[in-house]
Amino acid sequence: LIMMDFLLKIDTTFFHLINGYLSNPLFDMIMPVFHHTKYFLPFLILPWILAIILDGKNRWKLAFLIPLAIILVDQSGLLIKKTILRPRPFVIINPEIINHLVKPSGINLSFPSNHAANNAVLAIIFSSVYDNLKHVFWGMAIIIMFSRVYIGVHYPLDVIFGCILGIFYGLLLVKGWDYFVKNKDLKLTI
Repeated sequence: LIMMDFLLKIDTTFFHLINGYLSNPLFDMIMPVFHHTKYFLPFLILPWILAIILDGKNRWKLAFLIPLAIILVDQSGLLIKKTILRPRPFVIINPEIINHLVKPSGINLSFPSNHAANNAVLAIIFSSVYDNLKHVFWGMAIIIMFSRVYIGVHYPLDVIFGCILGIFYGLLLVKGWDYFVKNKDLKLTI
């Protein structure tokens, strides 16, 4: 219990650092864009569709793993959210000291961040295929994760756990796919 209180204090302190002390007009304008899926979803879907069309070698891996990953991460995250029921920062923290930049939603669905989980799983899968672009994939994922705290809808631990969840599923799916592809031609001997 003492350790949990300590973690929550650190979590709240880092929330205030990111949400309050780093607050500035430029980020106030840019960071909410990452909250609304309709704005950044085309930047995620377009490369996926182009890769499926243009990259014959990795077509099936991407066509299969990306939708499966999103379904697994979203459903797992939602199950955890509905079990934990952690209130979002804008519910608990005095509205005069929080920089809450988007319309309130999912009042008790703070932990984990599904935005973080989804972007981490996408970064893992795309990086496994296009290693030379991993900095781009992870850069985008980190900006989106940072935005979740900056706009006042998640605590840092929500984002960190979401990222871990996404990495877990990403590695599981990539390793599983690679194992299957490597061993699909092996015949079972009795």
